[in-house]
Order: sequence, then structure tokens, then C-alpha cells
Amino acid sequence: MTRRDRTTGLPVAQRGRRGGARGGEGTGLLRQRAARYGIIGTAVAALLVVAALVAYNWYDSSIAQPGKVVLQVGEQDFSLSYYAARLPEFARTNPQGSGLLVTQALLTQLEEEGLMLEAAAERGIALSEDDVTAAIAFELGVPPNTSRGSLFDSRYRDALRDSGLSDGHYRRQAEAREAERQLREALRTEVGETGSLLHIRVVTAATLEEAEALRARIEEGEDMGTVAQLDSLHEVSRQNDGLLLSPPDLLETELQEVLAAAEEDVLLEPVEVGEMFWVMRLERRESAGAYTDEHIAELTELRFAEALEAARSRVTIERDFTTDDADWAIEKAS
Repeated sequence: MTRRDRTTGLPVAQRGRRGGARGGEGTGLLRQRAARYGIIGTAVAALLVVAALVAYNWYDSSIAQPGKVVLQVGEQDFSLSYYAARLPEFARTNPQGSGLLVTQALLTQLEEEGLMLEAAAERGIALSEDDVTAAIAFELGVPPNTSRGSLFDSRYRDALRDSGLSDGHYRRQAEAREAERQLREALRTEVGETGSLLHIRVVTAATLEEAEALRARIEEGEDMGTVAQLDSLHEVSRQNDGLLLSPPDLLETELQEVLAAAEEDVLLEPVEVGEMFWVMRLERRESAGAYTDEHIAELTELRFAEALEAARSRVTIERDFTTDDADWAIEKAS
């Protein structure tokens, strides 16, 4: 009995101890593997996060931010990349002081271009790709032959290199220039060669007292042309005996209002305009007077400004230009 107990008991106990050791070793191995997999998994996850951050930063800096619309004027969208491309040349030709002032000034310039394009579109001015190419060729002084190796091709490549602009950005700026040219030409046609013209004799003075004294001398019989030559502060008219020929629209609002109700050959009371006082006599009205080249140029410029203001009142203008955008554009432009 004792032998059987010894025979059966001891081996049983030994098997139990060996099995327990193997079980402990297996559990330890599993734990080690799990730990290694956990480390590897954590490292992979970290790498994925880093890769995602790198990809996001690349997308944000290379695609999302450059493509961001920083200015919208009606149907005209201006991206940050286009803004940044225009910044170097604008900064060189339009010194505005600090960097912040330059960035805001360019934004205003692009807003004006957007309004101009809207005003041009309202008058049916829409440029095709061929129109833009022809305009670029005209500016470069070459035929619009775009085949590889042509004179246009060579000059245009030089223009792109010198400007630092991409083909798309260069063409967009050229489109704006051509649209403005055609708009001004259309407005000049609207102005015409003749129109309302006022013949005014003018004497101006710095103070009301001086103006009243000059008016009194003229009423007492002195020649108004002679008084203008000797005492008027208005340099343009004094060289012509005080005679000023002008379309009404080119006069200051205060003068227009007085002259609209004035009778011919009546000496008017002094009118304050800015820092001067005007003594005037309306000598003649012409409904179809001949404009000078200067009249036509000034009236065209006036109509252009009015067209932009009309577009401004009609379209929606939205700006989304942050300090980060300005910094990005300056960095790209430098």
C-alpha cells in the first residue's frame, strides 16, 4: 500500500508541478507578445498620426490655403494663390509703407478690378480665351501665333519668367487689363465728341471778404477778364481772361447747383468751394458744344468711376483675408 502510494502519489505530484511551470511559462510568453504587439501597435498608430498630420499640413499649405477665396466681388472670386502671385509686383510699384498696409492696398486693388469686371460684363464685354491671347500678343508686340517656337511663344515665356506668374495667373491679369481697356473705350463712345458745355467767366479768392471785394470792383465797371488775370487764384482760367469752358458734370457739385439756376450775363454771389470762393458770370450755355480732348478724357474717367460705384451698389462683396493669409502671401512673395 505504501509502495503504491509512493508510486502513484509522487509521480502525480511531479506531473502537477511540471504542468504548472509550463502553464506559467506560456502565460508569460503571451504577456510578452501582447506587450510587444501593444508597443508595435502604439508605434504604428503614432506613425499614422504623424503621417496624417504631415499630409494635412501639406494639403493645407499646398492646396487648401492657396485655393482659399479671400475676396469675392459678385461673380468674381480671388484666391489666396492669385493674391500672393500679384503681391511682389504690386509692392514694387505701389509703396504703401508697412507690409500690412501693402497687403490691404492690394486687396482694395483686386476689389476694384472685380467691380470693373462686373461693370464690363454688364455692358456685354466678355472675353474668350482667344481674346485674352490676342490682348497678350498686342501687349508683347507680336502676332498671336501660339504654336511652339513662335515669336509669341518665346516672348510669352520671357514675360512669365520676368513676372514670376503662372500661365493662369498671367492670363487672368491680362484679362482684367483688356476688360478695363474695352470698358473705357465703350464709355468714351458714350461720352461722344459734343455735349452740354458751359462758358463761365471766373474770379476766385481765398476768403469771402476778398471775393466780395473783387465782385464789387467788377460791378463798378472793371473788366472781369482783367481782374481775373491780375487777382484770380484759379490758374487755369486766369490765363484765358478768367474764361472757363466746362461740361457741367466736371464742375464741383456746389458750382453745378448754382449754375443750373443761373441766368446768362448775371454776376453771381460768391460760392464757397473747398478753400476758395468763386465769383462767376455764366456767359453762355451750349447743348451741343465741342468737347476738347481733355474734356473727353475727364468725362470718360468720371463715367468709369460711376460705373464702378454702380457695380458696388449692385453686387455682394465679401472679404475673408486673415493675418495668417497675409503672412502666407508675404512668405510666398519673398
